[in-house]
Amino acid sequence: MKTGFCIKSESDNDNSDTEADQSMKSSRQSILRMPESRALAPDQLLERGVIHAGSRNYRQLDLFRELRANVLSGSSLLNPVILVTGVGPACGTSFVARNLAVSIAFDEARTALLMDCNLRRPAVARDFRLADRSSGLLDLFGHKDQDVAHIIHHSGVPRLRLIPAGNGTLSGVEYFASVRMRALIREVSSRYNDRCLVIDAPPALGSPDARILAEYADLVVIVAGEARHRAETIRRATTVFPRERLAGVVFNHLP
Repeated sequence: MKTGFCIKSESDNDNSDTEADQSMKSSRQSILRMPESRALAPDQLLERGVIHAGSRNYRQLDLFRELRANVLSGSSLLNPVILVTGVGPACGTSFVARNLAVSIAFDEARTALLMDCNLRRPAVARDFRLADRSSGLLDLFGHKDQDVAHIIHHSGVPRLRLIPAGNGTLSGVEYFASVRMRALIREVSSRYNDRCLVIDAPPALGSPDARILAEYADLVVIVAGEARHRAETIRRATTVFPRERLAGVVFNHLP
């Protein structure tokens, strides 16, 4: 993974610091103005498999904070688009994606948007207990007049928003490779300069969906079930994506 550094003259630093301070101030004011729905209680978060700052599971909390730090430090961008995919199905990709997004939202200077692109095994609406038939990606693609704002939902976690898979016919490859998908990613990731977009993606192996979605991502995190996949299978999953975008492999302990 490549990391770039830029050394500026003293006068450049003065101007840059002023612009950066103004940008940060504007970002924080924007975050403070974000309307929030009723926050989920700790027991509700636990039911949903969502970490929270007051959790007594310190090891899990620290692991996700460490994952957040490692992923974000691997990008020269302030708020990268992060794709989370699995080596195969049922290895905990959605668990890692949602808690990575939550850990990013812990930072009061950032917001996070979790987008469910695993159309065959959608999890966001179920895990966050969204209302039945909540609109999402498939609704947007199925109706040209649909407003993007209508598919973004409150999560019950401060500074975290959700885009569920939605309702419609499965056709991942066609949707994900479309001009409209590219425009959607650009819009939701660049609308706010404090937002990280986390994409919950289908498995890396077995379909082209994750590879296509990775074209929109700055970083790719691969989830492997601990002791479930052979080293060669994990290696094959990593070769699906450009090496410079690969943030790393997470080994998820499965029950």
